[in-house]
Amino acid sequence: MGALALWTPGQGGAQNARAMQPHTFSARPFRLATVLLIAPVALLSACGSSSAPSASSGGTSSLPPAQQSIIAEIPSAVKSMEPWQIAADASYAPNEYVDPSSGDLIGWDLVLAKDVCAVLGQVCTINNVTFDDIIPALEESPPKYVMSFSSFTPTAAREKTGIDFITYYRAGESWMIRVGGTAITKASQMCGHSVAVEAGTVEESDAWGFMGKKPGGDAISGDTDNCTSAGLKDINVESFDTQTEANAALLDGRADFGWADQPVADYQVQQNPGKMKISGQPCSVYPYGVAVISSLGFDKAIEDAITYLINNGYYTKILQADGVTDGAVSASAVDVNDNNPVGSTCVPSY
Repeated sequence: MGALALWTPGQGGAQNARAMQPHTFSARPFRLATVLLIAPVALLSACGSSSAPSASSGGTSSLPPAQQSIIAEIPSAVKSMEPWQIAADASYAPNEYVDPSSGDLIGWDLVLAKDVCAVLGQVCTINNVTFDDIIPALEESPPKYVMSFSSFTPTAAREKTGIDFITYYRAGESWMIRVGGTAITKASQMCGHSVAVEAGTVEESDAWGFMGKKPGGDAISGDTDNCTSAGLKDINVESFDTQTEANAALLDGRADFGWADQPVADYQVQQNPGKMKISGQPCSVYPYGVAVISSLGFDKAIEDAITYLINNGYYTKILQADGVTDGAVSASAVDVNDNNPVGSTCVPSY
């Protein structure tokens, strides 16, 4: 393992990312002293709004040991990029978010990122980045980030840009409503209503795609507007830079529905008892994948690091700490660019 990475000016950060202040800490606060001594990971605090803090961010009781056989799979060009910069949009509680009481970046996704770095024996720094900026930053030459843990759903469109996604979880899309608000159980019920989503997410693409359009409103050639073809008004898609802002829009009545990944929606309901609830059942259950530029030749090492964490119990303990084990995958499911849904999809293909 390398020594602890400390943030320095100019290190990390994406274009248009939130302003950040240097701070080194653990994704698991109770292990801070230990991590400062032995962990090859540094996380950054970030300014800006955040959801209420999670009671977890616990995970395993010790860092996993570096695995030399897996480290040998890392291309030398990638090793030379140490300290590795990792991107995450920390507005997606409980997966990745800012603890408002400390400014620390926490959440099970970031704990997993830290453990992957430990298995790979590398110094890593996690940067808080606006979600929509992550893939463009990965595509820079050289890439601004080695990889991203940020609840990415693999899609063919994303993969065409040269991004690979290594499976580590599965999550569906869930609708949220205000208590007493209009219920929703299927995509067609968004027609004539406003829906709050985070920009760049699959939920944003699906809301527009249901209308036969790309995000922003440009028509998809040959596709169908499923709202107007049924004699209904179009969806008013309200896109926000962060999930935190999208949640606020639902709560204060600027949107009729919120739409987010299942663990994120469940968490928001837990944090807003009597104000918000889930409506309908999750649909379009797809894998989450670690995003990495395919040309780095780095996929196998990430796959094997995640597989090691699953086979040796670290992965399960991380998910148990945040109560998100319903999306756990087996070691055999760790794959590259798995775009296959489990069960029904939310919207027709577009």
